[in-house]
Amino acid sequence: MNVQKLFEALSVDSDNSGLGIICRELEGQGYSVAIDGNNVTSDDLYNGAYPELENKMDPLNFSLFKGGNLEQEFSVTFTDFHEIKIEKTIEK
Repeated sequence: MNVQKLFEALSVDSDNSGLGIICRELEGQGYSVAIDGNNVTSDDLYNGAYPELENKMDPLNFSLFKGGNLEQEFSVTFTDFHEIKIEKTIEK
């Protein structure tokens, strides 16, 4: 995952859903995305299919898949509308 591209995408698009922007960038990098166990697409997020994720104040847990295989997990916390903090998910 190219983290820098996530930050760039958020800074360029100030009008759309921050989650949708992140998801679209990750899809562009070839990943399928799950957030808090929900398989989502950027279109889902742009169309308001997951308001509980959009309004969540706690960290959001992302899982990235390629070819059906889990590639990476991390959490995202929104510190402002399009400002985020990314942390590695602690392995259990």
